[in-house]
Amino acid sequence: TIDVDGDGQKDADEPESPQESESTISLSSFATASGVDLTLGLNKAYGILFNLKLNPDVSSLSIAGMDLYLDTTSHVHYEVWAKPGLWQTVDDEANPNYMKDFYPVSHGTIQGKGLCTPTSTKTCDFATIPIRDFQKVAMLAANIKRLAVYVTLDSDDLIVKDHPGDGSEEGDLFNDGEDEAMDHSLVQASNPAFRVFYGASVLTYPLQVADPATDFRYNKGFLGRIWYRD
Repeated sequence: TIDVDGDGQKDADEPESPQESESTISLSSFATASGVDLTLGLNKAYGILFNLKLNPDVSSLSIAGMDLYLDTTSHVHYEVWAKPGLWQTVDDEANPNYMKDFYPVSHGTIQGKGLCTPTSTKTCDFATIPIRDFQKVAMLAANIKRLAVYVTLDSDDLIVKDHPGDGSEEGDLFNDGEDEAMDHSLVQASNPAFRVFYGASVLTYPLQVADPATDFRYNKGFLGRIWYRD
């Protein structure tokens, strides 16, 4: 178990049982898109940076897993990283290190299930990351209601969603209407527990070698399923 308390450090005092870590029976899930939305306005990338935010009436929840939308049926290497706060936050804007403070949540190999087509939207699905391979991340309204996530492959087979208004340039990023000046993004999808914001796709791997001027595409959305316990 990982508790995000603002310092990005793991807590080892909340062990999970093997049954809990290997099953989705006790979890809720939320897909950021479905149906025809999985066939329109798509792009490919190596990775994506995006933020999650708890809704005002939710005090806490744990992110327990993710499934990914991949344009391949082969086995691919994946990584999921997280940090408290916003992915846009950097110490040195002239020489930004977007990887700073991210810690690993899951990595390994998964098999893609391919791109959905207009005739297969009811049967196609996301590539599954086994729950047992995903370290839970706790979000707490008291001290960490925002979570930054970096999902990546080592190939450009990750499918991402275009914002309807395009917004491919940094200047086209949007503010969510709150006072956190760095949260320049629109809500991509939401449910009663949390919101998922448009972020930036990354056109190379790993993130450390990416040049934001040429390797980021802004206002791109994460496509997949998020497993959680509230």
